[in-house]
Amino acid sequence: MKKLIVFFGLSFLSINTFAQDIPLKRLYLGNDTHMDLMYNGTEEKWSKLVLEMTDFYLNLGESTVKEEPAKRSKWNYDCAYWLWVLERQTSPEYFKRVIAQIKNQQASVPYNFTLPIYGASSAESVLRSFYYGGYLERKYGIDVDIAVCQENATIPLGLPSLFYGSGAKYSWKGVCNCASKTLTKGTRKHEMYWLKGLDDSPILMKWYSNYGWNAELGGYAEILEPTVAVIQMDTLCGSKRYPYRIAGAFGRGWDNMVNYAYDMAWGVNHRTRPGTKLFLSNELDFFKDFEDNYGKQLPSQTLAYGNEWDLLPATMMNVSGSIRRSMEKLRTAEAMASVIVSQQPKAFDHFKKLKDDAMYAISVISAHGWTIDGPIKKPQFAEWARIQEKRIALYVDSLYDESAQILGNKIMITKDKKQFYVFNSLNWSRTDITDIKYDNENISVKDAVTGKKVAHQFMTVNNQKYLRILATDIPSVGYKCFEILDNQNTNTGSKNNFLFNKNQLTTPFYTVQFSDAGAIISLKDRKTGKEYVGKSLNVLGDASESIVSIESQGAVSMTIKIEKQKPVRHTSHITFFSNISRIDIKNEINQNFGKPTYWTYNFNVENPEIWHEEVGAVVKAKYETEGGHYANEMSRVDHLSLNHFVDVSNAQGGVTLSDLDCLFMKVGKSEPQKLDQNSSEINVLAGGQIDANFNLGIINQAGDSLFHQHLALFPHSTAYSQTSAMKNALEHQNPFVAGVVKGGNDLPEKQFSFLQTDNQDLLIWALKPGEESGLAVRFWNMSNKPVEAKLSFMKQLKSAKEATHVETPVMDMTPNDNSLIIKQKQQQMKTFLVEF
Repeated sequence: MKKLIVFFGLSFLSINTFAQDIPLKRLYLGNDTHMDLMYNGTEEKWSKLVLEMTDFYLNLGESTVKEEPAKRSKWNYDCAYWLWVLERQTSPEYFKRVIAQIKNQQASVPYNFTLPIYGASSAESVLRSFYYGGYLERKYGIDVDIAVCQENATIPLGLPSLFYGSGAKYSWKGVCNCASKTLTKGTRKHEMYWLKGLDDSPILMKWYSNYGWNAELGGYAEILEPTVAVIQMDTLCGSKRYPYRIAGAFGRGWDNMVNYAYDMAWGVNHRTRPGTKLFLSNELDFFKDFEDNYGKQLPSQTLAYGNEWDLLPATMMNVSGSIRRSMEKLRTAEAMASVIVSQQPKAFDHFKKLKDDAMYAISVISAHGWTIDGPIKKPQFAEWARIQEKRIALYVDSLYDESAQILGNKIMITKDKKQFYVFNSLNWSRTDITDIKYDNENISVKDAVTGKKVAHQFMTVNNQKYLRILATDIPSVGYKCFEILDNQNTNTGSKNNFLFNKNQLTTPFYTVQFSDAGAIISLKDRKTGKEYVGKSLNVLGDASESIVSIESQGAVSMTIKIEKQKPVRHTSHITFFSNISRIDIKNEINQNFGKPTYWTYNFNVENPEIWHEEVGAVVKAKYETEGGHYANEMSRVDHLSLNHFVDVSNAQGGVTLSDLDCLFMKVGKSEPQKLDQNSSEINVLAGGQIDANFNLGIINQAGDSLFHQHLALFPHSTAYSQTSAMKNALEHQNPFVAGVVKGGNDLPEKQFSFLQTDNQDLLIWALKPGEESGLAVRFWNMSNKPVEAKLSFMKQLKSAKEATHVETPVMDMTPNDNSLIIKQKQQQMKTFLVEF
């Protein structure tokens, strides 16, 4: 008996000693609410609750500050909107308390301004929505290290590049198993991993598997029941699918508008399980702990997941299309403003209120309240969306118009000459058409640099007469001047470049056949004989008859007008050019509609590869297992993001389709769980309620009955080039600016280039007045290889810095007089700050 007792005693001692050698599981509870702006509360309602909940957690945090760090109350602002409200509606002393808790690691704030749906966004609109986070960093000296894309079932591939480039290191995702055609339930391939963009930028991602309940791990309210979350994390740690001893569970708010978690601080000891250490978390502490212990052994993932609730802005395409057009127009407005600000730093200070309103609108319009299946009603949301669209357009249009006028006032001119300038916002010399208001047709137009006459014609648009010219070799981020010679009616071109008869058109580049239904049924290259049409191009609905006519014809261009009554009234204006191979398409829908409606383009390309700009990345529309970028599982692929372009081609050539204002496309007959990846048909979504069965989004476009949509075709007889495709799209969507030269002393009389680069793959993405001083310039490397390039400015540089995309300096650079050497990784977007 004594021997038996000794045996058990030794066994217990061995087990106890072994248990002490096993490190404790470290479990983190991150408390936040879930701000569903314009889903369950208006701006006014949420602002009130922001003040009330912040007050509660400030007091709770200050009352527990003397506890050990793990037990101190923590509060996580789930979007930067919280601090935006607090900074404006509380005293400076109160806001200092908020900042102090962030610095004391008892609170955190992310870059995302709201909880957004990113798939309908352009890369630049995503970055501008992060700018308030950059402002907080610089003004208050806090670190903003996290950004999230929450509740929506999908995430764009380009998002980690935009996150990382803005300064984020970490992200987490919890999905809603609701109103979804994505397979959200089940075991994910990875639960913790490096989420990487095509530029290899790493974001440490927490995206736990979920099995159907939103208030458990993997949902967007993981700690609605904190005790359940602790048990689940304890069970998860050390399991086959999660071989780690550190876990985190975040999000308590769910769809409740208030979250007063009285029990979080006092319940730490009560919830701590044997073999674990429980932390109240600011979320960042979890990521840092996990990265320190497991970061080097984690897998990485570079995948696109398509779109879910992202599709809902297409239910109000008049508003969404206008915002997309404004964001593209902003590129040119800011480029002109930058030239002016380099000489007059305070030239646009009076626009601060307009700019702040526009940046706010850009930041909130992508909030996932677009589901509109909660307390906020659809008409109320539609009116709110229209307000945001108007704020964006007002600022962009005002900055554009005033910049164009000031530019004309600064250019020198010889007395008695009648000149206009043509400005190019892109960073390569280019040739394109441009229009300027002018009445007298008894003229000729002369290139002020070469002295040669240029081709011109007159157009009438909305009862206003415009002079159209072919403007050649307009310098990089610069202008060239042209002189109007009155009473000299000569023209270097001829409208006989175009022949149209019985629906057949011959241009200098193509022979084109239109059907009686107004579709392009043949598009042949006159030089090679190559046919680019498979079935038809630019078709909306059925094959009913149309009216096909010549709208305008001249030495520079010819426009064919097509009018149809079915399936909805619509008009297409298709323009061909004498000296440019691009084909411009302006489509108008002149009737209200509600069902998903598409512009269909069926190309003559066998075994195609389809590349398109997603959100901050250019991706191949195939599944990962087939050499593409889309996840085979847990993705939704019926409608893919369509930003600047989609290209359908093979080794022998194909067509780049440029898109200015539509948001999505369907490849062939794709379905939510089936990508028709071998199709050569692109269906551009003109608008409609894709998920009407869930009653998501706006019904019948909120009554709108006029929609403008701009596309262009670039047939090419060579293999796909990402650089060429993006350049072509940018040229189509960023037309020249033409303005009257009134005479000044600041800028040269004939031509001028503000900025030049010596690498063709490095494309300017933004050139803008800096948020604090100087200028910010952003480039995107289209190459799959790293690049080193020289930037040359028109004047000497005083200083230069590499910065995040939200303009927080990262490191000093050494300029050489007026030039700067920059380096960028493959597919990388980078931002620099310069002072003159």
